[in-house]
Amino acid sequence: MANLPGFPPRSGAQWRALELQLLGQLMHLLGDTGTPDPLLRAMLQQMDALLGLQRGRIVLVLPGDTHARIHLAHGLTDDEIARGVYALGEGVTGLVLASGQAVLVHDIDAEPRFLARSVARDNLPDEGQAFLALPIQAESRVVGVLSCHRSRLPDRTLDDDLALLRVLAALAGQRLRLSVPRPLVRAYLPAHSHSLQELESVLALNGNRQARAASALGLTVRQFGYRLRKARAADAG
Repeated sequence: MANLPGFPPRSGAQWRALELQLLGQLMHLLGDTGTPDPLLRAMLQQMDALLGLQRGRIVLVLPGDTHARIHLAHGLTDDEIARGVYALGEGVTGLVLASGQAVLVHDIDAEPRFLARSVARDNLPDEGQAFLALPIQAESRVVGVLSCHRSRLPDRTLDDDLALLRVLAALAGQRLRLSVPRPLVRAYLPAHSHSLQELESVLALNGNRQARAASALGLTVRQFGYRLRKARAADAG
């Protein structure tokens, strides 16, 4: 099978060098404060650019939510991201969430558990497509899934990809853990820029405790409560 465009045949040493290049780039972002999104976004982008691990996505389970949802993705449209919602145990992604174990699908067309929910099969290359999904753990809990597609390459094995993705999933978990108690919350913003969705997300991330949510946004409990009530009233109206 031909290589992906832009991916000429490489030796094992050349692939290792690209892996080290990817990890080196991410290490520079690991110590950044605030949201982990820049690190996670760079991870997905460079997985594709350097190694051909395409349509990467970070699926997360937020506190208070009964489903896992795509939080960040590379190479997916907004509609495809919106469709990425999974119940525990549902499909390959849900299986990884429920079991805490990586799943390697060599051929998505031969795997009945592969739902093709986010990206329709017709929108993928005709050539054989593999799918790799690994758990993201933070503080001994499975909080999400790192997954991607791969067109098979004759000079790089899926086991090589799986080994690298284990490192990347661990890195993602470490970055999310460092962000507790607000792993996905932006730094404090002026009052007028707090949307209802943002306020609700902060509240859910902090166990529906307004005191903790207020602290995460640099507000008093009274300020947070007032802004939440105001945003809910505006949304209802």
